[in-house]
Amino acid sequence: MKTPLQKLWEISVWLFALLIVALWLTLFTTKLTEASDSTLKPQAGNRKLVFVQVFDKDKFVDSLTLSDFEIMLDSQPASPQGLALVKGLKVRRTEGREITSPIIPRVFILEFRSYLYDQKFGQMVESLFRRPYSPSDLIYLVTPLKPYSFSSQTLRDYLPEELINAGITILKRDLSAVGKTQDELIQDMTALILDLQQSSSPRDVLRQYQQNLDNLRSFRKFSDANLFRAAFQFAGLRAQKHYLLVCQQEFIPIPTNEMIDRLLANQATMFQASELFRSLSHGQEENLESLIKELTASGLRVDFLYFKTNPRPRPEVQMKEISTDMFDIYSRLARATGGLVESTATPAAQLKKILENSENYYLISFDVEMPEESLRESNIPELIIRIKNLNYSQNYSLKFFLL
Repeated sequence: MKTPLQKLWEISVWLFALLIVALWLTLFTTKLTEASDSTLKPQAGNRKLVFVQVFDKDKFVDSLTLSDFEIMLDSQPASPQGLALVKGLKVRRTEGREITSPIIPRVFILEFRSYLYDQKFGQMVESLFRRPYSPSDLIYLVTPLKPYSFSSQTLRDYLPEELINAGITILKRDLSAVGKTQDELIQDMTALILDLQQSSSPRDVLRQYQQNLDNLRSFRKFSDANLFRAAFQFAGLRAQKHYLLVCQQEFIPIPTNEMIDRLLANQATMFQASELFRSLSHGQEENLESLIKELTASGLRVDFLYFKTNPRPRPEVQMKEISTDMFDIYSRLARATGGLVESTATPAAQLKKILENSENYYLISFDVEMPEESLRESNIPELIIRIKNLNYSQNYSLKFFLL
């Protein structure tokens, strides 16, 4: 017969065993619930970050809240979870889920595709280096000779005046070195046109003019090397990326209309004159599809500033523009990457506007209810952003990053 103490011991053992079983069942049920929820809820890998700018005309709209945004990614609804408003490179307001490091780096690549230095280029360099920069920003100055890097450390260690002087010195030196030969060609072509008025052998003069024109065209061939290099270099960088192309309006000397008519009336020169002056074509047909694809995939935005100038006056000649082909090429690149196309006589003011706009933006984090594999399979996911009940025009650029 069991004693009361033995009975109490057996009851305690059974209670302990039942407690272990209850705990095991609780844990197992919890795991099942978590596994079930994981098939319904977006995982951390499906959290994305979008960079958004909203303008009312030229004014940045800074009054939007998280509830004002509707987001669709590849026709799938996205749930906005967090917002950070950055204005003047400072976080002014946050809402919802915290966004880590809302001051994202900026990359500015300023390329001058010109062979003559202009004082307004110096004003552009001044606008570039007088803006505020965050410690993670990068600046590149690209001339026809080579690129120059201004790291975040350089931007911190040197005064704006020192950076401005260095940039202007670089531009003057490199553009002068490249432009010397081209300017000499322009002068030779001008002299040949003047010779036409008195030459006893206009065909020989036109032949020399043709040679100079061909040499000049060789300097003006479109090159995509720098753009491809930038797209590859910054493809994986979480940043605003601006490639600023500055192209100067170009002119060549041709005879006056009266002289052209005389050449066309002469059977010995009519075909040469017609090809050179009446059907003057400098168009460059470029297949830009692969370049646009790389620029878009890397998130590199091309902004095109077409610097309008007055042709240098020359006696007894007229000046004909030859840069329309480059305008067409660079405009296509800018529009395809969401950039600006500005034809202006004040490029420094336009550059300042681009720099100021880059300082103001929203970062919105959102959840995507679609498998990560689907996102990886989409080369460029289609993003649609709507502002609820507001009639604002949108200028938005977007990047996707895992939080």
